[in-house]
Amino acid sequence: MSAQGRLAAAEAAGAATPVLRLRGLTKQFGAITAVRGLDLDLYPGEVFGFLGPNGAGKSTTIGMILGLIRPTAGTVEAFGLDLSRHRWEVLRRVGAVVETPAFYGHLSGRDNLRAIALAVGGVPERRIDELLELVGLADRARDKFKTYSLGMKQRLGIASTLLADPQLVLLDEPTNGLDPAGQREVRELIPRLAAEGRTVLLASHLLYEVQQVCQRVAILQRGELVAAGRVEELLRQGRRLEVEVRPEELDRAQEILSRLPGVESVERRDGRLLLGAAPELGRTVNLALAREGIFANQLRLVENTLEEYFLQLTGEEGNGDQRPAQ
Repeated sequence: MSAQGRLAAAEAAGAATPVLRLRGLTKQFGAITAVRGLDLDLYPGEVFGFLGPNGAGKSTTIGMILGLIRPTAGTVEAFGLDLSRHRWEVLRRVGAVVETPAFYGHLSGRDNLRAIALAVGGVPERRIDELLELVGLADRARDKFKTYSLGMKQRLGIASTLLADPQLVLLDEPTNGLDPAGQREVRELIPRLAAEGRTVLLASHLLYEVQQVCQRVAILQRGELVAAGRVEELLRQGRRLEVEVRPEELDRAQEILSRLPGVESVERRDGRLLLGAAPELGRTVNLALAREGIFANQLRLVENTLEEYFLQLTGEEGNGDQRPAQ
């Protein structure tokens, strides 16, 4: 079953115990509230996008989930266990990449994983082979770490977090600082983690990246949750109708459509009119113009990108133009 299918099944069944549950999570640093009253549920087998501009509270939240930062208020519950009372029982089932991974440059990728495996109590050699294959480094396993590209180094870092086979994986800006090729390498790896049944929390400010790999997202702004839901549902809320008429008819068409019931807004963009209106209003729009002798050259449905939706909510500058190479 796909990650999307597992998520749908979990939701349909009520998913009594989410993999991760945050309730009223709050963190204050003196007079500054970094995170305020955050509620989130993450289910098995999904890639969950955690969005927000720099300073929105994403890393602080991840620090609280990992027990590195003590919450001012609220709870973190993972696998049905309260983190404050079952810290080590929870954390042994969690893997995380929160900064650029550090490895021994003179050792091969395989030997670096072997060294970490010893530190965590021993891992079978076959498990190391499986992880090298999973992250696409099987062919470069014997090469020294210092010869790896940035994308390869980050993928080895992700492999190192999977040595203990965690059920929850936290990735905090995993493509930060990577070139487009490296971003693509990491982006292609993330769905494979969920395909094995893991839950992945991906914190990022690269909106295009999140739209490509996540089933659900939460958007944080100044420490507060401003939106959460399935990606396709959030984007559906931003659907608009685009109407193209002759340039000399723009003023009249805008006036006519702005008075039309069901049209919430009319704005000009590149010589066209963008209507804040439901898709099924297309016929009504066409008729209203035709009755006034204006015949649309084009009438089509336009959907938001995640970047546009993010901008509408936060007013922050997005990073959707930083798209990885295809």
